[in-house]
Amino acid sequence: MRELEGILELNKSQGFYIGIGTEIYLEIEGVTFSVTSIFIGMLKDEFMIVTLPKRYKSVKNKLFPTNKMVVKYLYEGSVYAFQTSVIEVVTNPIRMLAIEYPKVVQQRELRLVKRNKVVIPGRIEAKKAEFSMVVYDITKKGCSFKYLDQKSHINSLREGDLLRIYCQFPGVAKEVGVMASVRNVRRDKDMLSVGVEFQNITKTFLTSLRHLLYSIEDFS
Repeated sequence: MRELEGILELNKSQGFYIGIGTEIYLEIEGVTFSVTSIFIGMLKDEFMIVTLPKRYKSVKNKLFPTNKMVVKYLYEGSVYAFQTSVIEVVTNPIRMLAIEYPKVVQQRELRLVKRNKVVIPGRIEAKKAEFSMVVYDITKKGCSFKYLDQKSHINSLREGDLLRIYCQFPGVAKEVGVMASVRNVRRDKDMLSVGVEFQNITKTFLTSLRHLLYSIEDFS
């Protein structure tokens, strides 16, 4: 998780908007991956209540009182984030996590075409062949990837080709796939750089993609 110091120096957003049942993403200090939870309720200026996060067993030793975390969530096309800390974990009679009410909430517009530099390993299925690639740029609408152009394995991809992309997103146990259409192709010696637009995005892929985009949204 990125350094938390200084986030409270950011300007306040225009308001603190969050609805009961909102999925939130927790970046817990001392944990190298983010986890998801559900917002349950709050007492203004006092505390907030969320469900125990998914993968709770993997992070429960970091959910001790005063440990810091950053909370991120989506509201009407914008990502909101704030720094908070653990108050208490409750496991009986219901399972929930109490966290400090935020002093400052920061807002960033999550634009459909905002480009995010990443390194995501994966593979492509196209033209009755399969080959490895690396995604280096991704948005909610598409991505760019590079692969070694070995003509013995597959004919070079061209604009308009349909293919299936499988990505191994960080923090996700299994790779997830999506159909895509080639929009542009650039060659650099033996490497091809391909830009594609996602087609018929499944809920599974969209959830993993959103998780990634929220986690890398820059609030520095």
